[in-house]
Amino acid sequence: MAWLKNRFELRNDRDHYIARIATGSTALFASLAMTAAALGMPTGLGTGIDILLFLILNIVAMSLAANLLSFIYSMLYLPIPRRLAAVWTYASIEAYLILYYAELGILMSIIIALAFTLIGSAAGCLLGVLLKLKIKRRSKFLIMVGAASVAAISYLFVYWPGTAAMSQTADVALDSNSINNTINAPDPAENGKFAFQTFTYGSGLDKHRVIFGKEVDVRSTAVDASAYITEWSKLKTKFWGFNEHDLPLNGRVWMPEGEGPYPIALIVHGNHLMEDFSDGGYGYLGELLASQGIIAISVDENFLNYSVWSGIPNNDMKVRAWVLLKHLQQIKQLNEEVGNPFTGKVDLSRVALIGHSRGGQAVAMASDADRWFKDDKTLKSLNDVIIESVVAIAPTDKQVDNKSAQLTDVNYLTLQGARDADVNNFYGDRQYSRTKFQESTDKFKAALYIADANHSQFNSDWGRMDERPPGGLFLSRKELLAAEDQRQVSKVYVSAFLQATLLGENSYKQLFEDYRSGLDWLPNTAYTNRFESSDFTEIARYDDGKQKTALKNGGKASVAGMIDWSIASAEDRDGKNKGTKGIELEWSEPGAEYALELSPNTIDQAAEITEGNLVFSMANLERDLIAVEDKDKADAANNALELTEPPPLPVIEIELTTTEGESIELGLDKVMPVAPPTYTAFMAFPWLEERIKDEKYKESSEPIFQTYTLPLELFSSDELAIKADEISRITFRFVSGPGKVMIDDIGFTS
Repeated sequence: MAWLKNRFELRNDRDHYIARIATGSTALFASLAMTAAALGMPTGLGTGIDILLFLILNIVAMSLAANLLSFIYSMLYLPIPRRLAAVWTYASIEAYLILYYAELGILMSIIIALAFTLIGSAAGCLLGVLLKLKIKRRSKFLIMVGAASVAAISYLFVYWPGTAAMSQTADVALDSNSINNTINAPDPAENGKFAFQTFTYGSGLDKHRVIFGKEVDVRSTAVDASAYITEWSKLKTKFWGFNEHDLPLNGRVWMPEGEGPYPIALIVHGNHLMEDFSDGGYGYLGELLASQGIIAISVDENFLNYSVWSGIPNNDMKVRAWVLLKHLQQIKQLNEEVGNPFTGKVDLSRVALIGHSRGGQAVAMASDADRWFKDDKTLKSLNDVIIESVVAIAPTDKQVDNKSAQLTDVNYLTLQGARDADVNNFYGDRQYSRTKFQESTDKFKAALYIADANHSQFNSDWGRMDERPPGGLFLSRKELLAAEDQRQVSKVYVSAFLQATLLGENSYKQLFEDYRSGLDWLPNTAYTNRFESSDFTEIARYDDGKQKTALKNGGKASVAGMIDWSIASAEDRDGKNKGTKGIELEWSEPGAEYALELSPNTIDQAAEITEGNLVFSMANLERDLIAVEDKDKADAANNALELTEPPPLPVIEIELTTTEGESIELGLDKVMPVAPPTYTAFMAFPWLEERIKDEKYKESSEPIFQTYTLPLELFSSDELAIKADEISRITFRFVSGPGKVMIDDIGFTS
């Protein structure tokens, strides 16, 4: 017993001045790590209180660990500064656990944790040495500057760009002489002529937000979701004060003043930390739409979001869509009742649903409600509600009950940022392909890919990081659009889309056909857009995956000078099927051709088209040609070509041949040059790209389709004026090389 007492008393006998300074520095670094953890694990008590609580717990735990570990080291007679070693051990384990649960993986968590705590200890040792040295202050200052310089050089070495930061091949300028790039309409991001009022509806019982609690303007009726939710945490009930049997219908409303009735747009957020409320982040859209004559409502579904403490309810995707439908049902009831702000103001034959992240999938599911809720008798009163338009901002696209939304005769718009580190694939492209039209409708679908946009900045309350701390601290913010600029893109496109589809402002359709027509309204970054209207007449689609030489109605396809050509699935960043197919064309030398012989039936169908356009979508697959270091990956790609740098951008000529055998060519760059793919470095340290989150960020680019619209009048000459029903052959001639592309959705529009 005396020996134990002696070893306990001697546990810190080797911790002299410099070691004590280093111990304090290491403890400070441990506190910084815990602060980062607190920011990513909100309790709902407030950021300041969260940090304070975490730091108090950290100090208590570190003190206990320091005494225990230094005692153990003392009993082992380790000839080291034992308290420093104990605090360093604690800090390293703490940092590792924080990083591991941030999904940085075992190896990277170990490496970063050790580096972090070693830097903390080394900084303390350096400070201790400087304080102890009997030299002039100026000399100490110079030593500190030198140490900082070494640290900066080390940082630059670590930060040196990896393959993910590959530069783009070229800038593509707008040839303003080749297209009519002016929209005869006001900037859709500017407020309209309507004054508007704001108010809320809700349960009146919210524990955390008075606008849905005692200060709510309109009382709504709670709904019972127990038929869908079977796992609801008791901690969630304690936080909110309700469970799955009494989900509130809370909404923030921006309503134009006047008699109405007005079309209505419901906006729903995605999965964010539950305690960091999300519904207030779309006020910028609500105010804009209301000023233009559209009722806007931001729907509260925070109780369905993930919490570090209480998890996430099961079936949350289905319930997100169901709750949205319940909001429509509540609004319909209020619209029919007297004595509230909704009375007679809502036109439920003109409804739009706008969703972000999981909300972006939920709005598509709600628009295809019968696929999941056909037997839900509580929703029958919605049969006369018409959802005209759906907007999905950086949506997810997971199957629910082994089913995906299929939209028919619904206008669809999806936006996606290339720097989205949360939903890092363009899943909205899948729903785009699953949106179909009947010929008699006047609908369209559009997709926009934004080079320097991320996930979170579409919501003004989500900040700039797409991952919660500490993982989000490793994300690169270099070249990221400013938050206001990113939301400017959202304002322009969402407003123009709803004005076109709900208010009949057809002049804005040009923006979706060609993003360049709106460049005066948009921030400076690269864009890629896809578009299809209900008047599309098909020449070639490839989703049936049949013979590559056979086209619709008996048409034929052939190639010349191609290394390889095949019908293949379009793939996302991770190499997963996007749910559509196209024709892949790969060539090594200039002059390769892909030719389509139109069938008589297709030519007859084109007879109804006047002042028509030839349209097609194309994705640049240059990433498949770039040599990779991983041999297994290269073998899997089975490339005929492997380059060490990006190939030249494809230069393409389109040749049309008439039924009379006359031909005329048009260079694609006269309408829209082929743009380089967008390459993205997600991490501040590019060497992390392939080493964390199960290699989520290993691919620096995703093939994205760009729609090209070629007016047939551009093919005309003094001797020849071509009409759609006179074309018998279309030839794509690739006059640069090597290259690889995928083409899809070839057809005519009027």
